[in-house]
Amino acid sequence: MLDVESSIRALVNKDEDCAEASLRLMAMRAEMLQLLQQRKTIGGDDRCPTVEERLKENYRTPEKRTKPVRGGNVSR
Repeated sequence: MLDVESSIRALVNKDEDCAEASLRLMAMRAEMLQLLQQRKTIGGDDRCPTVEERLKENYRTPEKRTKPVRGGNVSR
């Protein structure tokens, strides 16, 4: 979908017809909605985290969590 969206942007920037690519994108989005609906009907009602929640997650190892990120004495 991202490739189609970028190709649409490129076509629009060149002032060219993007109807075919737009129809493909709308078909992809309709298919995505159907897949999400199917997932929901079989019990997949997990809520997706927001961007803010994802950015707040801490993926660093426990050793790196205790060390300061910046500053401190750096020997070279």
